[in-house]
Amino acid sequence: MTRKKLLRMPPAQDPADVGAGGFGLILMAVGLTLAAVVAVMLVITGPLMPTVLATLCNTVWALTVFVPAAMFGLLLTRPLLKRPLVSANDFPRMYRLILATALGLGFESLATLGLGWLHLLGHGIPALMLLILAAAGYPTGRDFLKDAIRKPPGRLTPSEIILLLLMALPVATLLVAACFPAGSLWHTEGNGYDVLEYHLQLPKQYLASNSIMPVTGNIYSYLPLNIEMLYLLVGSLGKIALPPADLYELVYGSQMLNVLITLLTAAAIAIAVPGISRRSRLLAALAYLAIPWTLVTGSLAYNDGGACLFGVLALAAVLHAPWHKAMAVGGQPQCESCVGAAGIANSTRPRLSDSAITCLLTGILLGLAVGCKMTAGVMFALPVAAILFAGRHWKKLLVTSLVALALYSPWMIRSMAATHTSKSLGNPVFPLFAQTLGIDHWTTRLADRFDRGHRPPARLAGLTGHLQALAQQSLLDRQWSPGAAAFAGLFDKPRYTTPPGTPWIARLGIIWLIFVPAALVALLRGRMALMLLLVLVVQVLAWLTCTQLEARFLLPAAVPLVWLTALAADAIGGLPRMFMGMLALQALFCALLLWPEAHLLFGPQPANRPLALGRIFLLPEDWIDQDIPPGTFTGDTTIYLEGYSASLYVRGKVIYSTVFDRNLLAQQLRKGPRAAARWLITHRVNYLVVDSMEIARLRRTYGFDRVVTPAAIAAMEPFGITPIPWKTTPGITIYRCGDVGP
Repeated sequence: MTRKKLLRMPPAQDPADVGAGGFGLILMAVGLTLAAVVAVMLVITGPLMPTVLATLCNTVWALTVFVPAAMFGLLLTRPLLKRPLVSANDFPRMYRLILATALGLGFESLATLGLGWLHLLGHGIPALMLLILAAAGYPTGRDFLKDAIRKPPGRLTPSEIILLLLMALPVATLLVAACFPAGSLWHTEGNGYDVLEYHLQLPKQYLASNSIMPVTGNIYSYLPLNIEMLYLLVGSLGKIALPPADLYELVYGSQMLNVLITLLTAAAIAIAVPGISRRSRLLAALAYLAIPWTLVTGSLAYNDGGACLFGVLALAAVLHAPWHKAMAVGGQPQCESCVGAAGIANSTRPRLSDSAITCLLTGILLGLAVGCKMTAGVMFALPVAAILFAGRHWKKLLVTSLVALALYSPWMIRSMAATHTSKSLGNPVFPLFAQTLGIDHWTTRLADRFDRGHRPPARLAGLTGHLQALAQQSLLDRQWSPGAAAFAGLFDKPRYTTPPGTPWIARLGIIWLIFVPAALVALLRGRMALMLLLVLVVQVLAWLTCTQLEARFLLPAAVPLVWLTALAADAIGGLPRMFMGMLALQALFCALLLWPEAHLLFGPQPANRPLALGRIFLLPEDWIDQDIPPGTFTGDTTIYLEGYSASLYVRGKVIYSTVFDRNLLAQQLRKGPRAAARWLITHRVNYLVVDSMEIARLRRTYGFDRVVTPAAIAAMEPFGITPIPWKTTPGITIYRCGDVGP
């Protein structure tokens, strides 16, 4: 096959999007896909299927946030209808809907932040905000729906239907996993430790305090929380509709919201980039969904999905910006003002206007992405800057950066307001750069602990160690892609990880047999592939230099990889069939992920490990000894948690601290056991809950305070701290403080 033939772009899209065919085959394909999803869920869950379906009803809570975002976003994107940004896309309606939903979610998040500033999180005001947004977007949404019905999509080919059916495997796994409450699933993520510690714990506290200012004892509350603001919206709706005791059921609502965001990201990957055949688009979406890390982060109430959603759309906007067309008329460089006749869409507006809109939108999306997760700054904003820098678009780089900074500035202002002192204006990125920009309530020792906990381990120091970490956390990481050893282990003895000593060839992930050759083939496609490779190189370098070298933080690199795969599939006709076969195997492994994690599939639950599916995990009535009457942990009870991370599920007044904050009990233990016991009693703490196993884990990973040990806790017993018998969970001990028992 000649280079000239490889460089020839396939027809972007048959007039499918403008009205050939009808809804019949499309609806049949969608119905088959949904039936396949249900069938896979049934295979995974067996007799637990009714519980799973009942739990999935919590999607209604997610839709109360999702639908108003889409409706209002359609209003925001109406000025873009005749702009090349939308009109030049092969699927303008679908692309506009995805972009509109993302912008609507971003607006809802920042609006909720504003309500928190004004102490307006109660009395149904967030629900009123959603109603106003839905009402404002209703006329535009109605017109959009009428247009979609009037111009149905085209017919699907058999290979496209097969790809849709293959997506049932990862999507079913994602849905079932989202029915497990945080704290009960995904060993590789500490069983959702981050969700319990701050992703949902902070929205719970913000609702209780009617404020979004950082909270004492939780350093993560200083971070930007765009996605957590959406979880707060879900919680505020439940606070109106349900009794306070049932508010915790909305853990599922938040997880379902993240599932929708993850699926929207996959749709954005498939739709956002023009010039790719529909089969290759579906192939790219399947490749993204079939990565186990996508399912892990998508089923928990994490913020990775939101960062990826905004980042994908920002990358797509800059990769297909109108100024790139300035180089493409007859092979001769052209100025932007001369490209009108050869432009993407017929328009009488100056090309500069389209470029300005692209810069504005890219900046908005990047600001929202970094507002979800700080690492999006190096994994998405930096690659966008590299593309603009490589093209010497200095003014566009400046405008995009300023707009992104403006969208991120509410979180900077909040952090500065919280860390402002008489000696400092405040640290806009606290807890980062605490030693130079201000440490707020921290001591230098705590700041050092945070820095150590967020640096790569010492054993990975140097270039060799970093490159080894890159190979281990990508090519050989089964959460990226399983190798032959992972499949063999499933049918031998289910394990969370591949046994040490396994040859690297048996650990090499299947998906890399697609990604690596796809990147090489895609190079023949010219400028687009080169820009995607630039994005990938910048992301890998950023991961090596700016992160803890953990596999999950490399997930944004899946975006350029799946797009390169789509380009390669278009380049050589036989590749899609080969890719589909490998992705089918990868997707099959996704359906098997829940076997070692939750003992689903191939037999009943073990009696010694009860399944926490379809209900809240570790509520007080579930884990307090039967000698304690129901209702002990009420709103009037004060509980001190030491090392116990599931404060999210504990009713009553809770005192806790993260591993990077001042540990109040540790400070008292340094004065002796009598002083520590007296401190608990004088501060009217009713119960002390100690998780010694979690303390040991945090000590190994983050340097938990060494003064807190089982012996030090037990030394307080003669001074009024009485242990309560524990029957179910090893490592956790509950103490009654003073004579304040029920």
